[in-house]
Amino acid sequence: MREMLRLLFNKRFRQTFFMFIGFFIQFWWLGKTKRFSNKDKVTQKYKALYTSQAKKFARIAVEMGGLIIKLGQFVSSRVDILPKEYTDILSELQDSVAPVDSEIAIKRIEEEMSGEVSKLFDSFTQAPVAAASLGQVHKAVLITGEHVAVKVMRPGIEATVTLDLATLKILIAFARRFTKVGKFVDLKDVYQEFEEVITDELDYIKEAKNIEVFQDSFHDFPGVTTPKVYWDLTTSKVLVMEFIEGVKINEIDKLEGASINKKNLASILYLSYLKQLMEDGFFHADPHPGNLLVKKDGTLCYIDFGMVGHISNDMKENMVKLAMSIYLKDASGIVEAFHDLGFLRKKADKSALTKNVKVILTGFSEDGFKVDMINNEGFLEELREFLYEQPFQIPSRTTFLGKAIMTVFSICNGLDKDFDLIKNTKPYVEDIMSSEAFTPAKETVLDQVKNTFLKVIPTSRKVFNLIDQLESGEIRIQPSKSFEKKLIGQQAYQTRKIVMAIFGTGLLIAGSQILTAHQLAGILMMCVGGLITLAQAGRGSEGKRRRRPHPNFRRSNE
Repeated sequence: MREMLRLLFNKRFRQTFFMFIGFFIQFWWLGKTKRFSNKDKVTQKYKALYTSQAKKFARIAVEMGGLIIKLGQFVSSRVDILPKEYTDILSELQDSVAPVDSEIAIKRIEEEMSGEVSKLFDSFTQAPVAAASLGQVHKAVLITGEHVAVKVMRPGIEATVTLDLATLKILIAFARRFTKVGKFVDLKDVYQEFEEVITDELDYIKEAKNIEVFQDSFHDFPGVTTPKVYWDLTTSKVLVMEFIEGVKINEIDKLEGASINKKNLASILYLSYLKQLMEDGFFHADPHPGNLLVKKDGTLCYIDFGMVGHISNDMKENMVKLAMSIYLKDASGIVEAFHDLGFLRKKADKSALTKNVKVILTGFSEDGFKVDMINNEGFLEELREFLYEQPFQIPSRTTFLGKAIMTVFSICNGLDKDFDLIKNTKPYVEDIMSSEAFTPAKETVLDQVKNTFLKVIPTSRKVFNLIDQLESGEIRIQPSKSFEKKLIGQQAYQTRKIVMAIFGTGLLIAGSQILTAHQLAGILMMCVGGLITLAQAGRGSEGKRRRRPHPNFRRSNE
């Protein structure tokens, strides 16, 4: 409370805090008055309120800049917390604000590098080529003639971020105490994830190291690159790297004279991201089109590594488990994988959820799984309703992962309308399975697949061992004496029946052959043979009719 009273003297805190308090009061009042309206009217009122609040938040976020824009982008993927009206508007919130004055930016560069810009660079473009909430980028040319991008952090942004985080922390405390959201979402973990990512973005040294980690991982990966870092000109507040001449991945038609195959580009993007998730456990957490540039030769260049994510070995193993369970259409395995990944709330009814998942699996196509299914508005609406109706949550530490995956899927589908996940995953699997392509990371993935297979189908190993032992004679089945006697008698009966049927059929055929030469004998043989054959057929059906029912069997109409 003392911290809150201190912050009330800050205008930025008051503007943000009272905006959210106003939202809380609106929800409270609608909850109190909804009993005076019918259900449909209440639903319309809630949707109208969501829309108006989301628009107000987006407008104020753009005006204020700083962390509020990042917050809107962060929660836009939390469909487990916010309704559709909110996420639709916030997902369009762009991290693009008015740049700071060039003189201020240049002054910060000179302070960080302890030298004048005119001496550090052969030329420096004062107008920024890009401006975001935390920093902006200028184009420059080094003394050596190399074209570079100079990324400089906004002066004073550190204090603004600290204030915004304190504001958010207080608001989350209010939400946990006075709203129902805290009962099914761990808001504390959500805040910690957001804070960690934003704090890392305020250190360009970390971003530069992230670029080099990515470079090392993709050194032998064709068609993917990253900008070179100039360490002698890089500090925690200024990052100098190679300037990439290219266009956004969703605007490659702007490349004059370049004949780039969009389908191949979609495959390169997908496989590069699959590698990040399944092998490296280190991924670009903000792969929107502005951070994915395509060069004239078709090379895909990842830029802006301020936001990255990490995947633990346990999470990778559970992701493999989920993928295999979906492939095998194992509903219980899918539910268990969701639980292990943290997607189920504490009081989730797994048995009921398994039944619902079985219904969903019956609708899966046998022809493959295409990304346009995900981007289909009807499918997304059904998925949203499913998340609200079922005990799902988006666990902390996976918000950026989920958002990044959906962004990559969307871009792939934009490049190739027939993009098939299964078809494009096949080369990756074949590469892992080929002995000459093994690396420690790929061996780890293969081990995870093997271990997961035994977990997803725990009885498979027992079944296979049993079959092997039966075939080798290690295990022999010894029936009871009465069962053996009955089985021998039934086999003798069936043998006699088959022999007589063959004999009758033989007489029938022989009679037909001698019919022209010896008419009487032929007709006689055909009649005897036909009677024998019909008799055997009749005995078979009669035997079935006279068979006694099992003592535990009861007719449905009794």
